[in-house]
Amino acid sequence: MATSMLWRSTFVRAVPWRACTRITTTRVTVAAPLRMARFYSQDPSSGIHKPPGQTLAQQGQERTAAAAATTAAGSEPLVTSESTGAPDEAAAAPEVNYPPKEELTPLAKHIRDSIKIQGPMSVAHFMRQVLVNPLSGYYMKGDVFGTQGDFITSPEISQMFGELLGIWFLVQWQNIGKPSRVQIVELGPGRGTLMLDMLRAASRFKEFRKAISGVHLVEASPGLRKMQRQTLCGIPLSEEQVGGGSREGITAAMRPDGLQISWHDVFDDLPDECSLIVAHEFFDALPIYKFEKTDEGWRELVVDLEEDPASTYHFRFVLAPGPTQASRAFAEHAAYEHFKTGDRIEISPDSFRVSHDMAKHMSKNGGSALIVDYGKDYIQGDTLRGIHKHKFTHVLTEPGKVDLSADVDFNYLKQATEELVNCHGSITQAHLLHSLGIGARLDMLLAKASAHRREGLISSYHRLVDPKEMGNVYRVMAMTPLGSPTPIAFEPQAPPPQSPPPTSSKL
Repeated sequence: MATSMLWRSTFVRAVPWRACTRITTTRVTVAAPLRMARFYSQDPSSGIHKPPGQTLAQQGQERTAAAAATTAAGSEPLVTSESTGAPDEAAAAPEVNYPPKEELTPLAKHIRDSIKIQGPMSVAHFMRQVLVNPLSGYYMKGDVFGTQGDFITSPEISQMFGELLGIWFLVQWQNIGKPSRVQIVELGPGRGTLMLDMLRAASRFKEFRKAISGVHLVEASPGLRKMQRQTLCGIPLSEEQVGGGSREGITAAMRPDGLQISWHDVFDDLPDECSLIVAHEFFDALPIYKFEKTDEGWRELVVDLEEDPASTYHFRFVLAPGPTQASRAFAEHAAYEHFKTGDRIEISPDSFRVSHDMAKHMSKNGGSALIVDYGKDYIQGDTLRGIHKHKFTHVLTEPGKVDLSADVDFNYLKQATEELVNCHGSITQAHLLHSLGIGARLDMLLAKASAHRREGLISSYHRLVDPKEMGNVYRVMAMTPLGSPTPIAFEPQAPPPQSPPPTSSKL
């Protein structure tokens, strides 16, 4: 998952309004903005949004109607207060034992206080806080990958994935004329496993390896920088940065083979040099805005406080009662006019900006890029998900402890690169790996593996390419210089063969 690029990104805050609820001892009073807002919940087991439930006002009306019906049916009358002669509502109301609220994490306290002061926040700002807040953001705590973490990525499943991506960049280096100097760049490098496998594959080709001037990692998390340094340079996690450094801690380290690894906060900090860029599960973690089409136009879904005592969560999604800066800037576009009332869309301006920056860098310096992520070639709605311990969970639960991600709109990324580079794809991960010869690489590894190791290799192979696993869920897009050859695996694909029409109506 990606952790970078989130520091300097600009964000649009929702206008300072609150859907306020005031609870008294005798009734629930709902302020005017609440009548215009709709409340949304999520299925904790799937993270998929469900239709809105009732407002507190509607629930109160139903309870009142039910009480009247019960009295009319001949049940016992309400107890009368001796002091006022009015029905004692407190005595009549059944006592409800609500479940306790979940733990209020330090980051949840920060978000709660921010909403109290400034009103509901955009989903994009909520994601930034959850993922890269310097004090307790999800990616700031260190290792969240692998079987002991919250999710596992393709490089962690098999070395074949990184090795084959290294081969793809070798071929691309040849396609763009074998420049004498080229830097390898990764956005959101995780543990550093992908880069390690890519460099191992590159080292087998002396001419290509000689041309590599350095490796540049765009990473925001100080904890992950330490882990990447350990993976790529063999320097223990416990060893602190010696001399120099910055607020991020680690800025450079040397590999035993003499190749320097450098770390950067944002893509714009990269040196101007021909670059081979890989972004694996990076764009899915960039912040998104969520919108819903209403009869009055697009309205933004924002994060507000959860004041319903029956809910165990501290936050909820609400629909802004009117246009916000974000809805005007991003959703009110001709491309979205065909959507119907009730449809939702997710837009990531940060993704657009990063894709544009990549294309601009390549247009100026040359190179190629490969983006691997889950998503589609069109805009979607309600793909935002929370992931914890390899399971989907409520998006708004325990901020800072849960990973957040959303499907990538590859067509949106392409729009950001127009007239700067050529874009190819997206294609499935399975097609890419098969085109690069994953079957042959598997045979080579099996020939030297023990019986136990063979089972693991075969299992990891299927997980990477099986359509029911990662094979079709993950898609790949490439960027190449204008006028350069079509990259390997992205050649036009022949349509699948079709069965001849039946010649008989008999079954």
